[in-house]
Amino acid sequence: MAQFEELQALWQQQPETPISHRDAASLATDFRRFGRRQDLINLAKLSTLVFQIVYVVLYMRHDALKMLGAALADATVVYFLAKEWRNQRAVARLDFTARSTDFVRSAIARMEALRNPFRGRPFYILMGGFWVGTNLMLPPGHWWYRLFLTAVPFLIYKPGVYLRAKRWDHECRPLVERLQALVDIPGDTRP
Repeated sequence: MAQFEELQALWQQQPETPISHRDAASLATDFRRFGRRQDLINLAKLSTLVFQIVYVVLYMRHDALKMLGAALADATVVYFLAKEWRNQRAVARLDFTARSTDFVRSAIARMEALRNPFRGRPFYILMGGFWVGTNLMLPPGHWWYRLFLTAVPFLIYKPGVYLRAKRWDHECRPLVERLQALVDIPGDTRP
C-alpha cells in the first residue's frame, strides 16, 4: 500500500499549469468563429439539398419508383450532413476554461477526427443509400449508365478527401497548433 500512497503524493505534488483567462477567452472566440463558419457552410449545403429535393419532387412526382430512389438517396445525404454538422458543433462549443491537459488533448483528437469524415458507418450508409437510390431512379436497361453512376462516388472520393484536407489545413490546423502549444508543457513526458 505504500506504493499507492507514494504515487498519490507524487500526483498531488505535480505543478498545475492552468490556461490563462486571456488564452481561454481567445481560444473560445476562435472556436466560436470556427463554429459559425461551419454553420454557414452546412447551411449552404442544406439549402442546396432542399433545392434539389424540391426539384426532384416536381420532376419525378409521377413515378413512384424514382421518388423512392430520390428519397432514399436524399435521406442518406441528410443523415451524413447531420452527423458531420453535429460533430463540428460539438468541437466548436468546447469549454476551454477547464484546466486539464487531457481535456486539451481530447479537443485536439476531436479536431483531428474532422479531417476525413469519409470513413466509418455514416459514410458507408451514405454510399449505400446513394447507390441504391440512384439505381432505383434509372429506367430499366442502360447498364452502361448504371455502371457510370455506380463508379462516380469512387471517382470523386480522392478529390473529395484532398479538398477536405486542404479545407482542414486552412480552418482547423491553426486551432490545433494553438491547442498543441498549450499541451507542450516543460517537463511533460506524456505522448
